[in-house]
Amino acid sequence: MSTAAAPAPPPLPAERRIIPVSILTGFLGAGKTTLVNHILREQSEFKFAVIVNEMGQVGIDGALIENQRDEVVELANGCVCCTVRKDLVQGIQKLLKRGGFDYILIETTGIADPGPVAQTFFNIPALQKYVQLDGIIVLIDAENILRQLKETEVAGAQIALADTLIVNKLDLVGEDKVNAVFKRLRELNPHAAILRSEHSRVPLKLLLDVHAFDVEKKLAADPKFLDELRGDRAHADIASCAFEFDRPFEVSKFEAFVQDLSEKEKVYRSKGFLSVKEAPTRAVFHGVNNRFHIFWDRPWRADEARRSQLVFIGKKLDRAKIEKGLQRCLA
Repeated sequence: MSTAAAPAPPPLPAERRIIPVSILTGFLGAGKTTLVNHILREQSEFKFAVIVNEMGQVGIDGALIENQRDEVVELANGCVCCTVRKDLVQGIQKLLKRGGFDYILIETTGIADPGPVAQTFFNIPALQKYVQLDGIIVLIDAENILRQLKETEVAGAQIALADTLIVNKLDLVGEDKVNAVFKRLRELNPHAAILRSEHSRVPLKLLLDVHAFDVEKKLAADPKFLDELRGDRAHADIASCAFEFDRPFEVSKFEAFVQDLSEKEKVYRSKGFLSVKEAPTRAVFHGVNNRFHIFWDRPWRADEARRSQLVFIGKKLDRAKIEKGLQRCLA
C-alpha cells in the first residue's frame, strides 16, 4: 500500500537536525516494553517520542510505558506493516507537528516483520527531510528463541534484519543454551552487533544515535528489501484475544486458570491490568509462555473505573473458552 501522497509536515527550523528513529522489535515476550522503559529512565541526552503498536483492541503496553516527560502515540489493532503503513506515517507526522522531541522510538508488536516499517523511511519522500532510520534493534528471549524459530517464520525474519541483537533473559538459561542461541543468531545474521542482557538492560550508548542502519547492506542481504509487495510474514494463525471486565477478580482463581491455560494451549504472551477483589491497588499481569507473574502497580484513582483489561496472544486460541474460564475467576 503506497502512502506517498500523505501531506508533508511543516518545515523544521533550519538549525534542527534530522531526527533519528530506532525500531524496537522481537518476538512476543522478549522484553521490548521493558527496554523502552529502561531507555526512558536512563537516557537524559534525548527527549523521546514513542510509537507503540499493539495487537488487539485493548492497549496495554502504551499504558505501561513510563512517559513522564516523553510523548507516547499508540497504533492499536495490528502490526506496523504494509496494511497500516498509513497509520505509521500519520503518527510520525502528528508528532512532528507537535514537536518538543529529538528522537523517535517505534515499538512493534511481537509478530511484526520490521522490514515494512523500515521501508517507510525510504519509500515515503515526505518523511526523509525530517527523520532518519538509525537502526533496527531486535530483542531475543534466550529461553525460548530456538523453539520460536522452529514454530514461526517471523522470528527469523526479525533477526535477519537486525542491526543490533539483544540476547535477553540470560539469567534464565545456562551457558550451553546461550552458546547455542549465539550460534543460531550468527547463522541468521552474521553482521549484527550482539549484546547480552538481563531484564533488557544494556549500555544505551551502544543502541541510540549510532547510525547502524545501512540500506545498501540490507539490499545486499535481501534484494527485495524495499519492495512494498513482498508481503507481511506475520503468521495468520497467531491472533490476540482481548477482554475487559468490570467485576473484580479472585486472584487465586485467576492464577490457577492462567497456569492451566498456559499448560494446555500455545499462549506466547499474556498481559493486562487487573482489578482484584478488595484491593485498592491496580495489579499488572505479565505472562510469557508458561511463566507469569502479578505485581501491584498503583492505587486506583478516584475518577477511574476499576476495570480489568487482558490480552492473550497465541496460536489457534479459543476465545469463547478463555472468556468462560475468566468469567469463573470473577468475584
